[in-house]
Amino acid sequence: MLLRRATTLFRDVVELLYPTACAVCEEHVDDAGPLCPACLSGLERREDEAACPACAKPLAAHGDPCPYCEGDGEPNLEKVVRLGVYAEPIRHLVYRAKYHGRWALAEFFADRLSRQAAVVGLLSQTDCLVPVPLHRRRQVARGYNQADVLARRLAKAHRLKVVRPLVRVRNTDPQVVAKSRAKREQNLRAAFGLVAPAAVAGRHVVIVDDVTTTGATLQSVARALKPAKPASLSAIVVAIADPKGRDFEVI
Repeated sequence: MLLRRATTLFRDVVELLYPTACAVCEEHVDDAGPLCPACLSGLERREDEAACPACAKPLAAHGDPCPYCEGDGEPNLEKVVRLGVYAEPIRHLVYRAKYHGRWALAEFFADRLSRQAAVVGLLSQTDCLVPVPLHRRRQVARGYNQADVLARRLAKAHRLKVVRPLVRVRNTDPQVVAKSRAKREQNLRAAFGLVAPAAVAGRHVVIVDDVTTTGATLQSVARALKPAKPASLSAIVVAIADPKGRDFEVI
């Protein structure tokens, strides 16, 4: 039994580090991957799409006024930056990173984020990163926290510290279960507890997560951090999803 488990673990690690198939379309990959040239090109197009510099929601063209936040950004956050909208191929990659044990894809996302001018600019003015914590039961079941993987990789690339001033005190339902903004906010009410305020006091802090939809998770984390009096709060996410489920086609 132990030998079988060890063999399975070794195979999974090799697949994660040296994939032979594209993580999206599963076509054969000749180089290091994790994407084939066609899927990588699709990801690059998503990365190049215009976004509001304050709230990260998509714009028709670079420099256009934001129809979502009108330049005011999100409450409690100075700015939000992201890799792309929550659409293919990002959607598929996030799902595999989150639910299929492909933690190396979170590192891949962090490396892609590190190439974005908006991310580089934000992190140049940042003191520490705070990954959105998972409840301990969910983290044990999953084996890792994808937000923590993202934060550690970003911190290493930009010589920053990862701090964990919060714990998840309630094992909330996955946010995807709650469809409306009100239900998502209710789901996260008092979900986080501040246990190490000194870690962020007086510092420029960036919250790290994989996907934001209504912003309820980021807002809940920001509110939990506020009593520690950080100098500023911003956020980096892999993707931003349309809370109306229309892929931002209708404002």
